Amino acid sequence: MLQLKGGKKSLDLNGYTVIVPSICVGNAAQLACDLLISSKQLKKIGNIHHSTLIPIFGPCAFEHEPKEEKAAACELYENAEDKLLVLQFRAPFISKHIKDFHQKLAQLLKEAQSVIILSGNFGYEKRIIDGSSYEYKANEQFKDLYKESLSLVKWREFSGETIFGGGNALQLYRVLESLHIPVMVLFRYLLDGDNSIDATLIVAELNELCKGFLKHSEGSQDVKLVIPSSWKLLFGNDFPELIF
Repeated sequence: MLQLKGGKKSLDLNGYTVIVPSICVGNAAQLACDLLISSKQLKKIGNIHHSTLIPIFGPCAFEHEPKEEKAAACELYENAEDKLLVLQFRAPFISKHIKDFHQKLAQLLKEAQSVIILSGNFGYEKRIIDGSSYEYKANEQFKDLYKESLSLVKWREFSGETIFGGGNALQLYRVLESLHIPVMVLFRYLLDGDNSIDATLIVAELNELCKGFLKHSEGSQDVKLVIPSSWKLLFGNDFPELIF
């Protein structure tokens, strides 16, 4: 399942924060991970292969990566200095294999300091109009770890059983929770369409929670958000002028 570069056989995630996107409405979670990878210039350290992932092969999505690097269905990106690991999915899941995938992924992540699952909910499901656009669900281990940060953010705590449009977020959350891994699902209410702005806002909320992980390692200045090269034709080519 795990294929690491450089001949490594296992991940050492002791002290790491792991960001995992769900395949959700508007692909906003994946777009947020793209922004993180591009802006912090995370290094690709390997891929994950599983029968639930539809295989893909294509050019790398990020300009800071070597030209010979190719995209795969599930990629691992790391900043070892900041102890940050970001997963990125580039293909939908085959649902009948998802339970086994979650179990094996949980085993890979069990040594992590914390896991944050990003997701989205359909905007029309938002019942409190003037409330926060974000909700979260976290286990007690995560709440203890981020007690101060969670007291400062303005998110609502989610108490429902279903995140509509949230993909596999809650399924993975429950598996990680059963293993007592500090885990949280953070989701934003979204509409389909161009969700690149939503991705930027999600990254900003993550930065608030994790106390400035969008700063350079020495903490001297903020990291500038860098739009990934894969976003340049997010909706295809421009309309040809001749049609008008």
